[in-house]
Amino acid sequence: MRKAFTLIELIFVLVIIGVMAGVGFSSFKPKHLINDVNFIQAKIVEAQFMGLGYQHIDFDGNGGDYNSTNGCINITKDSLEENATQKNQLNYKLHVTIVKEQGDGTDNTICFDAKGRPHHTDFTTANLLTQQTVFSFTYDEQERNITIEPITGYTIISY
Repeated sequence: MRKAFTLIELIFVLVIIGVMAGVGFSSFKPKHLINDVNFIQAKIVEAQFMGLGYQHIDFDGNGGDYNSTNGCINITKDSLEENATQKNQLNYKLHVTIVKEQGDGTDNTICFDAKGRPHHTDFTTANLLTQQTVFSFTYDEQERNITIEPITGYTIISY
């Protein structure tokens, strides 16, 4: 009649628990890159939604009220973090590095007009995006891209 576990049995149980704990902890690592890219894509879609139906009226006969930021988003780390905390929605800190790889214009401001079309910087027809605009995001030697399609403003996340 045995009334206790042997030392070998206890060691095997501890090893199995350790392996299971290691696997469990590795699956709960924060996924900063994926979360940040999804957040930025949501902000781009929100800017497009805010621009839909917003008519940029020509007050002075010189092309319209292009100073309005309704439907515009500046895709920079500081601007996106400020945008999130300014509306008291959340206190979000981005972990990624943002690089604009290619596309129209030189800065990272994208505006959407009343039809949801993407423009660079303002709403003039001359600044309508004519080619794909790609933003690259890196974190911990991994990379994700968000592509904004011309004409439609559709956003695609790619790896």
